[in-house]
Amino acid sequence: MVTTVRRRPHPRVPRRLARVFWSLVLVAIAASGSVSAALTARPGPLTALWFAASLVVAVCALALAGRVMFALGRGRRAE
Repeated sequence: MVTTVRRRPHPRVPRRLARVFWSLVLVAIAASGSVSAALTARPGPLTALWFAASLVVAVCALALAGRVMFALGRGRRAE
């Protein structure tokens, strides 16, 4: 008969994940503000680059924040 050993995560891991989550949320907020500013700027190639870069950062930060939130929720369900 084989038994599985359930290891408890280190107590600092959820706190670190929460800090990463809120950092990503702040980055996404700043990037969405930058997207908004780029939309109101004069049209041009640099404005297009500014808009595209800000949009990519906002989408990536939101996607990563969603993954961290999912991991935090999964960890709490396992307890």
